[in-house]
Amino acid sequence: MNYYIGSGFYNIENVRRLRDLLSAQGHTHTYDWTLNTRADSVDALRDIGEKERDAIKASDFVVILLPAGKGSHVELGIAIGSGVPVFIHDTTDSMTNFETTSTFYHVAQVVQLSGALEDIPSQIDAFLIESA
Repeated sequence: MNYYIGSGFYNIENVRRLRDLLSAQGHTHTYDWTLNTRADSVDALRDIGEKERDAIKASDFVVILLPAGKGSHVELGIAIGSGVPVFIHDTTDSMTNFETTSTFYHVAQVVQLSGALEDIPSQIDAFLIESA
């Protein structure tokens, strides 16, 4: 299945680790933004944004690794609006803390994950098999 991972640049090593784990299970990464350098122009931002939007829409599922920045929350919205299932993994209490949670972390299309990063692929596969 095709997938996309959203998070912040400060979480890049976890994104790469999860990318490797999901790809090792046979999933296909639609766009690897971790290979980008920080955009230095509006044109570069536009190009990256369009690639990310298209990658999300081409995905069978999206993973958002928290904590995440504003771009990741836009990606969350694109996925929800496109009907793409979303898995959110939280290493903090962002999902459960009422002061930091988002309305959209709790909609039916979003599955909240916890535990070790290495457990995410099997949690996703189990959910996808159950919902098929």
